[in-house]
Amino acid sequence: MIDIREIEENELMDLFDIEEISFINSYRISTLADMYGKPVYKFLGIFNKNRLAGYIILLDSIDVYEVIKIAISPNYRKKGLGKKLLSSVLKDLDKNLILEVRVSNDPAIKLYEGLGFEKINIRKGYYGDTGEDGIVYLFTIEN
Repeated sequence: MIDIREIEENELMDLFDIEEISFINSYRISTLADMYGKPVYKFLGIFNKNRLAGYIILLDSIDVYEVIKIAISPNYRKKGLGKKLLSSVLKDLDKNLILEVRVSNDPAIKLYEGLGFEKINIRKGYYGDTGEDGIVYLFTIEN
């Protein structure tokens, strides 16, 4: 059974495990715990039979939400869970949402464009580890 809900504090280590596997420059558990304690961040998880399969971290930046991180555990990839999680977020928005993605991340780009995100900018050399560009996408809510 798939469930989407806020992540509880005692589930942060499960989130961290997915974070470490998914990102070259992963956040430290202390960074995640610090973010978790601040009301401007929202941590949502997608669960399969009560096991964390993926997560999204949103930052409420006053006039827009920003996706800070989104990741699905390798065990659950290519099953539509990323789309299900992001679609759930998009349904409940009360303001626009922005995110940024590596130009080489074709599966993510396909997902974002398929959900109606619009490319608004390229950040040249954005990723310090590879010098790769980042694409900024915007999802605009309907008024």
